Amino acid sequence: MTSTSRPTTVAAVVPHPIQHFAPLYRAVGEGPVDLRVLFLSRAGLDRYFDRGFGAEMHWRPDITEGYQHEFVADLPLRPEWRQPVAGTRAAGRVWTALDRRGPDCVLVHGYRHVGSLAALAWARRRGVGALMMGDSELLGHRTSRVRAAKRLALPPLLGRVDAFLTVGDNNEDYLAHYGVPRERMFRTPYPTEQAALHKALTDRAAHRAAVRAELGIAPDAVVALCVGKMISRKRPLDVADALRIVARAPRRPDARELVVIMAGDGVLRPALDAAAAGLDGALRVVGFADQERLPRLYAASDLYVHPAQRDPHPLAVKDAVLCGLPVVVSDRVGSIGPTDDVRPGRNARIHPVGDVGALAGILDELRRRPDLLATMALESEKAVPDIDLDASIDGFHRAVAAVRRSERPR
Repeated sequence: MTSTSRPTTVAAVVPHPIQHFAPLYRAVGEGPVDLRVLFLSRAGLDRYFDRGFGAEMHWRPDITEGYQHEFVADLPLRPEWRQPVAGTRAAGRVWTALDRRGPDCVLVHGYRHVGSLAALAWARRRGVGALMMGDSELLGHRTSRVRAAKRLALPPLLGRVDAFLTVGDNNEDYLAHYGVPRERMFRTPYPTEQAALHKALTDRAAHRAAVRAELGIAPDAVVALCVGKMISRKRPLDVADALRIVARAPRRPDARELVVIMAGDGVLRPALDAAAAGLDGALRVVGFADQERLPRLYAASDLYVHPAQRDPHPLAVKDAVLCGLPVVVSDRVGSIGPTDDVRPGRNARIHPVGDVGALAGILDELRRRPDLLATMALESEKAVPDIDLDASIDGFHRAVAAVRRSERPR
C-alpha cells in the first residue's frame, strides 16, 4: 500500500466494542495494515440494561479477540458519557494514546462521540490522515433548526476528513449533500457476523424443517422473518395490522399460508403477544434470538420484513440479503439503493412507512407468487459480492491507500 515495506499503521478510535465490526478488524489486521483499535468504553462486554430490548444484555466476550486493541478510557453508557468532565478526560486519553502509537492514519466512527472529535483534532494537529465511517442519511425528519445547524457545522468538520468509508447509496448522498466530493468516498459495506450465516445456510433444508416443526408451521407455508427491538420506531405492530388485512381478504386458490416469525423483545412485546393470540398462528413471537439461533431463523424463512419508521442501515436487512432472502421494507430504511442491500424492483419491495394496506398487499402477492419470490431471491444472491466482508475489506484498503497517497507532510 506504500512505497516502503513498512505496514501502514491505523488507529481506530471507537466508542465501545461492537460485535459486527470484529470480523473487519480481524481481517484487515491480517493484511498490509497494522490496525490498533482504541476503545473508550467496555459497554457491551459487561452486562448492561438495554432499554430498547427491556432486558440485560452483553456481547460475546470474543468480540475483542483476534485483533490488537486497548481500552484507553472507561466511559459509561450514554447519556452519562456526555458529562463535560468525563468527556474532557476521555479526549485527553485519546490524544495520549495516539501520541504513543503515532499512527499513519486515524479512523473514527461518525462525528458525534467525544472520542471521534478528539481523534480528528489530533490528526489535524499532527498532519495525519483521517478516515470516517458512518451511516447518516437524509431520509429521517429533521427540524429546520437542526438542518440549519448541520448546514453550518458539517461542511467544515467533514472537510477535515481525508476519506470516507461509506456504507451505501443513501449514506453517500448524505455526504455529498454536505459538500464531500464523491472521489473521497470508498464503499465499505457494514461488516457483519457472516460466517455464522454461511454455516447455517450449508444445512438450510435441515434448519428449515427443524424450525418449522418447533413452531408448528406447515412445510409449504410462506414464512416471513422480522428481527429487531420491539419499539415504536421499528413499527412491528404494522406487521400484525397487515396480517389482519391479509386474513380478512378472500383466500385465493393459489395463496399459500403466510406466517411471520418475529424475533426480538422490547416494550411492545405484550401488545405483539396479544396480537399474535388473535391471528390464529399467522404471527409467531419468539422473543430475543441470540447469535446461535438467529442464523437458523434466516435459513428457515422465505423473505424478510422491516417496516421501520427510520433505520439508517439495519444489519438485520443485510443479513437477510446475505442469506439470499427477498426483502420488504418501508421507504425510510436507509439501505435502499441500486447498489445497496435493498434494490427496488429486484430483490426488494418498498412500501410507504405506516401504510399497512400497502404492506399487506405486498405480502399477499408474494405468498401467491412463488416464481416472484424465487426471482427476488436470485437477485439477493447476486447482490452478495457487493455487500459481503470481502467488499468491506476492499473498501477499507482502498480508503487507507488513498489517504497515504495524498497525505500532507507531518
